[in-house]
Amino acid sequence: MIINYDVKKITAVLRDFRIATGIEAQLLKPDFTYACEYRTPDLEYCKAFLCTEKGKTACRMSDEHLLKKCRASRKTEMSICHAGLLNVVIPLLLDDVIIGYIIFGGMKTSGDFLNSDTATSSCGEEEVMSKCYDAIPTYGIEKIQSISNVAIMLAKYILLKNMLRPSVPESIQAAVDYINTELEGELSVTSICKNSNISKSALYKRFHEHFGCTVSEYIKARRVERAKELITVSELSMEEIAQRVGFSGASYFSRVFKEHTGMAPMKYKKSGNT
Repeated sequence: MIINYDVKKITAVLRDFRIATGIEAQLLKPDFTYACEYRTPDLEYCKAFLCTEKGKTACRMSDEHLLKKCRASRKTEMSICHAGLLNVVIPLLLDDVIIGYIIFGGMKTSGDFLNSDTATSSCGEEEVMSKCYDAIPTYGIEKIQSISNVAIMLAKYILLKNMLRPSVPESIQAAVDYINTELEGELSVTSICKNSNISKSALYKRFHEHFGCTVSEYIKARRVERAKELITVSELSMEEIAQRVGFSGASYFSRVFKEHTGMAPMKYKKSGNT
């Protein structure tokens, strides 16, 4: 998918996040590269790692591991990095497609220095690294959760204000518009092509290029998103919601919904995600 980034606005909101929380955050593209210019961490402890190639490699591998975990789960993920600090990744989802990630962290959760071969051999003497580590404030579970909640709201704001704008060809936009208006019916590739004036081969190719999925997968994702909206604003039964979004039955709907959200429709409704 080709995505246009409003770098100026994204940089501004990430700066506000840093001022409000004291935590550095970055916005990454789906391929894990930086959407905005990379900002060197303020923490001297982290800077020490980035001073050597070995340290840079360790940091990159740690981030990639967390990002891949987030890409697979499609939800917020946390992990302790090789340097002993907590990092968090939040996916930015548009029509159930990941179009970016917010990554932040460098949060110390323990008062004890990591004292590992990685820390000392990558960056310098243990005593120096220990002093840098001690200078980092310790974050409790409640504060980490609060910062994560603020970051999730930031991700929603970025999407709401269209700071990330997918660039979709007119023919594919026509297909997307038709799908969105006909979710309740029995959508087929033939009907989509006929109503958006595009060939089947072009439709398959363009959906893979721009959404990273098949037409069928995209339709399922849109139906789940529409179902989430109905669960939020209505008191319809799950059977009625399934019919409203084009699923053949409540059982199949529940299975697909769980595949996309990680929980059954009723559990989603009760969980507060709405």
